[in-house]
Amino acid sequence: MPVVESTAPQQETAWLVQPLVDAGLGPGEIQVLVTRLGFEAVVADDRGVDIRILDVVGDHPSDVRAAWLEVIDRMTSRPLPGA
Repeated sequence: MPVVESTAPQQETAWLVQPLVDAGLGPGEIQVLVTRLGFEAVVADDRGVDIRILDVVGDHPSDVRAAWLEVIDRMTSRPLPGA
């Protein structure tokens, strides 16, 4: 019997990070930002997490910062496409 793999997780991931792709970031740059996001979420206290999440892209151009906010919004408040 052939193994059938779902592409849903890949599609969900692509949808989540698409604003960063649209802002011109490559896969390596996106991976670094998402890794930093995970780290900041773990080490920040409740009061500082919002600022630390924004600081992840603080040295990037405004279009990347706007894309980052869109990604965070997609992760935290929007339903997945098709859900």
